[in-house]
Amino acid sequence: MKRLALAGAAVLLALSGQSVHPEPISVDAIAVVDGDTIDVGPQRYRLVGFDTPEIWTRRRKVSADERALATIVMQRLGELLHSGPLDLTEVVCSCPASTIGTKECNGGRKCGLLALNGKNVGETLIAEELAVPFVCGKTRCPRMPDWPKIIERQFPARR
Repeated sequence: MKRLALAGAAVLLALSGQSVHPEPISVDAIAVVDGDTIDVGPQRYRLVGFDTPEIWTRRRKVSADERALATIVMQRLGELLHSGPLDLTEVVCSCPASTIGTKECNGGRKCGLLALNGKNVGETLIAEELAVPFVCGKTRCPRMPDWPKIIERQFPARR
């Protein structure tokens, strides 16, 4: 997991180097949806470069262990948001151009980088082993991480 954290940090640093401009944002303007999704007013953002466990998804059944970890990650993201100045940078989602802005692209969410004290929040969550690196290509993303397997490796059952 440490190797993943280092790789994730490198990727997030590369992403944050894109030629886009961060905009300061007040914590009061943000509602945490889950560990990698926020609402800013009426707009929902998928935070890029990392993935967190699911609380719920249509794609599969979410185990109680995954839901519990997802709740912890969501609470941790909320804590991080209250610990310093925030900047939100909207980035182009990794979808075919004709689908950007539609439900076919990222469920209609925009994509963004959220920085706390100049550091991407994803880096912190990866370093704390609450998230894994998740880096998309120009027009598509890899398969979603297998959270049940990740949780089993990270928190093996005591026998």
